[in-house]
Amino acid sequence: MKLAPFLLIGSVLANAAVVTTFALRPALAPPAIRDFFLSPSAKAEAESAARAQAQQAAAARARADAAHGLASQALLWSALQSDDLPTLIARLRAAGFPASLVRAIVTAQVHAQFSARMRALAREVEGTPFWKPRPTNSFSNPKYFEEMSQANRDRSKLLRELLGDDFFASSGLDPTAAQRRQFGELSKSKIDLIQRINDDYAEMLSQVRAATNGITLPDDRAKIALLEREKHADLAAILTPQELEDYEMRNSPVTMRLRTAFSLMNATEDEFRTIYRIQQQFSDQLYPAGGYSPGPDRMQQRHDAEAEIAAQLTTALGEVRTAEFLRAQNYEFQSLAQLVQRENLPLDAAVQAYDLRTSTAKESGRIFNDQNLTIDQKRAAMQTLAQNTKTQLISVLGSTAGAAYANSANWLKAIETGTYVRFEGTTTYFRPLSPMTMNRRP
Repeated sequence: MKLAPFLLIGSVLANAAVVTTFALRPALAPPAIRDFFLSPSAKAEAESAARAQAQQAAAARARADAAHGLASQALLWSALQSDDLPTLIARLRAAGFPASLVRAIVTAQVHAQFSARMRALAREVEGTPFWKPRPTNSFSNPKYFEEMSQANRDRSKLLRELLGDDFFASSGLDPTAAQRRQFGELSKSKIDLIQRINDDYAEMLSQVRAATNGITLPDDRAKIALLEREKHADLAAILTPQELEDYEMRNSPVTMRLRTAFSLMNATEDEFRTIYRIQQQFSDQLYPAGGYSPGPDRMQQRHDAEAEIAAQLTTALGEVRTAEFLRAQNYEFQSLAQLVQRENLPLDAAVQAYDLRTSTAKESGRIFNDQNLTIDQKRAAMQTLAQNTKTQLISVLGSTAGAAYANSANWLKAIETGTYVRFEGTTTYFRPLSPMTMNRRP
């Protein structure tokens, strides 16, 4: 019985020894009680080491997952890939790939097929010295330009034939909506016929333009105009009058040239259709096939067409909306709109600047025709007018943008040097002061 105290003392001493050992060497303690024996600094070091180990383990798992993912992707692509593009498309669709991704993959494959043809064309001109005109534009090298254009048309045609409706899938957009934007509610069979007609005439137009060698003569313009008329007749043969009008509204040069104007004036669909129908009547004068032929007769025809369009628009839309449309289609107003957008200004700032342009030109005409002023007085008055206009432009557009616009505006420079400026439609007329023009109305 007397051994019990000794056993108790021995147990206490043993426990004390264990505790002392754990205190001196915490790493030997069981994980459940290890933190009890750690000093604050030791705890921090242990926590840091644990985090580092966890990060290393996570990185190792990520590398393993990535390697597994790459291996899986390689296996997936090897199962899908085919040099026969229709087979590749069928496999991609069967695997559930979205239309936009199918288009992206097939476009890359087709591009690779055409790359050799593109490189061969590029090698023909890559030796052109840097001090000579760029060899890749339509003016200095029309043959190269047409051949590259033809290669792009062939590539687009192949993609359209391969992808069908998915040809219109791009950037995640609904291919049906994109197709409807271009063709309206036409049936698939009619869309295919339209595309075939467009391809055929694009080929013939390319041949005519290539033969011009960069110089378009009256005979060339006549050939291009004839092809445009024949194309219109072929389209009319497969579409109803309403379908033809709707298709041309969506794709005609009139619409393509005026989309920016329609946006700036915020045109409704009814306004768009009204403007289109009026403009379309004069498309030969405004946007002639083959481009403009020089000469005063052509300029007069364009001027007369613009005047008649303005009159018809005023009757159909009213004076206010007509003025807004005519302003919106003016190239200088469009440039002003881009400028105020860049400067984070409201569109009304562009309107104010454009109105200043109009009022300043009218005032230059009043000064020019003032019979009570000498030629020197007129020149001084125009110079003052130009300086005041610059100040107003800076006030409206800001110091940087206003000064940049004022210094680049040819009409303002002309007024500053004593020239009467007049705007009519898309044409600007200049009449400088001189003894011969003094006191004479233009």
